[in-house]
Amino acid sequence: MRLLNKMNPELEKKIKDSYFVGRLATEEDLSGTFLDRPIKFIGENSDDIQFHIKCLSPIPEEVSKHLTFQNKILTGNTRSRQNLKIFNNKINLDRLFFTERIEKVKELLSDKLIVFKLDPKPEFIYVDIAKIENIKPGTSYSLIPGPSLKIGESIEDLETKLAKKGYPITLKYYPNIFDPPEFIYFEDYLYQVDMNQSMNPTTYSQKDGVDVRFMKIGDDFADMVHARIDGDLYFVELNRLGDLRDKMNDEGKNLTEHYSYTDPVEDHLESRPGQIPEDNLNAFNKNEFEFLSKFLKKAQNQYRLFYNEKDMISFHISVKTNMLTIIGGMSGTGKTQLAKIYGETLGLELGKRMIIVPISPSYKEPNDILGFLNPSTGVYHESETGLVSLLLEAEKYSDRTFMVIFDEMNLSQVEHWFSPFISLLELDEDNRYLTLFSEQDRCINGQYKSKIKIHNNVIFVGTVNYDETTTEFSDRLLDRANVIYPRKMSFLDIKKNYSKYEKITEIEPVSMLNASFLKNTDNEKDILNLLTEEEASLLDELHALLHTYDRQRGISFRVVNGIARFISNIPVNEVGEPMISRKEAFDFQVSQRVLSKVKGIETFVGPLVGDYRDSSYEEGELVKILTSERAKQVSSFHYSIEIIKQKAKELALYGYVQ
Repeated sequence: MRLLNKMNPELEKKIKDSYFVGRLATEEDLSGTFLDRPIKFIGENSDDIQFHIKCLSPIPEEVSKHLTFQNKILTGNTRSRQNLKIFNNKINLDRLFFTERIEKVKELLSDKLIVFKLDPKPEFIYVDIAKIENIKPGTSYSLIPGPSLKIGESIEDLETKLAKKGYPITLKYYPNIFDPPEFIYFEDYLYQVDMNQSMNPTTYSQKDGVDVRFMKIGDDFADMVHARIDGDLYFVELNRLGDLRDKMNDEGKNLTEHYSYTDPVEDHLESRPGQIPEDNLNAFNKNEFEFLSKFLKKAQNQYRLFYNEKDMISFHISVKTNMLTIIGGMSGTGKTQLAKIYGETLGLELGKRMIIVPISPSYKEPNDILGFLNPSTGVYHESETGLVSLLLEAEKYSDRTFMVIFDEMNLSQVEHWFSPFISLLELDEDNRYLTLFSEQDRCINGQYKSKIKIHNNVIFVGTVNYDETTTEFSDRLLDRANVIYPRKMSFLDIKKNYSKYEKITEIEPVSMLNASFLKNTDNEKDILNLLTEEEASLLDELHALLHTYDRQRGISFRVVNGIARFISNIPVNEVGEPMISRKEAFDFQVSQRVLSKVKGIETFVGPLVGDYRDSSYEEGELVKILTSERAKQVSSFHYSIEIIKQKAKELALYGYVQ
């Protein structure tokens, strides 16, 4: 397609973010153009193949006015690395004899629905094939976008934005060169909308004064969809839009009325399958709710630390259900500060019942953080970290909470200096003893003793960075810990709600010191029974996948028990609503307990995470499982899928995932 006019960079970017569908052009389609054949070699002495596509989905007027042909004929070739990759994957094009190539490409593309993107060049716009659907193409198609929620957001957050109107909603692959959408689809629900566009090309909002209608559609919608891009864009035959309108008129509900006149807790439990079953809901705990409210307020209003609130609640649940919680992320984002604020909200004073242990690259063994007994003199020399003194104090006052923060704990090999604690993490409280020296050894400074009992009143938190100065965690450690990557709130959200975050000099901690408030010590529950059959089945499927590519990897009983404990400890607010949904919690746990093990070289990681090349993502086995119909009964897995895609990018850049 030859450009008639020079294209501005903003339009060029919008085009690159768009998807289209089409079919292989016929000779009849090419009549009236200077093009003669749908597929041919480029020049007499070239191995490169040129092909022409008839576009069957809308081409925005802003784009089509730049084109020579107005009959939606688009051109691609195998000089495109993306196209060559598709053809090699499908028909091993590079290995075919020269005389076979045209026929094989024609056979591959004929009577198929072709999903593609456009690649604007200085003189032409070319076709880059994204995927080929083995389905007979219809006559024309309409686009129905799916909203891209922020990590941690749920379907309830989306519906709140639609019902309240004016709130920004991202339609990732639906830039504003297209007409505003009539429908959007998310997690088995179809919404009939009338949306405003904004200066941001993929940001929309529901118009004031126009109510949204919605209905559950499920399999009926899946039957209409001929192609999809993840959960972000769906191609439906144009003639089926009337069916959707009729169905919405007959079965649709007014979203605003639904939110105004139904009990939100009851609605979430009954009309949203997969949320927390009623018998698994925790009772409202006033002390816990007060603590979480102060924790969030202290971080935001006192320390100006703006993390995603659901990530902060996830951190709290992890502290309740795990001996060790690890906070990961880039340097300088406030990971240590987050842990410190948590301790301060509990009323812990730094240097007394809360200590920060900075880990040095020189640490090689437990003595570096604990100290050692000199067998000749009988003197115990405690490490300058002060860890032993704090643990002795915690043993003495087991009804009070203590906290240890291991700062940058992967600057040195964790399995070396932290080795005694790794074994302790999985033991129940009655058998959890840290050995400092042998009982037969003589120690003359009497405040030290050979063993310290580690009660449930000690919170262990580690912070980690991932760069060239750090070391990897072993699966042995990851099995015993939650790894949380808290995300910062968007600057726009902070600005819009700034009155909520008015600076407060000091927020008083909660007035409780009893350690039982935090730790869930009920280890006698039948933990696995807390999972639904769909959740257990999905974990089996993920385990089998990891085990297929590495016999030493998989999901252990320890991990599954940790996931079940996490889900059963979701706090609720004063009206009985879970502060994060069961679907979100399960998504968080897959990312924290399962995906943390997906690391290493391309041979293991590549098939699992997929391929990222030229801004185009080809999904791997993990995404295929997490987007399956079975998985959708458990969660949308938005957070986990984003992490998988990030790992794919990391693999493409460095050839390795840390």
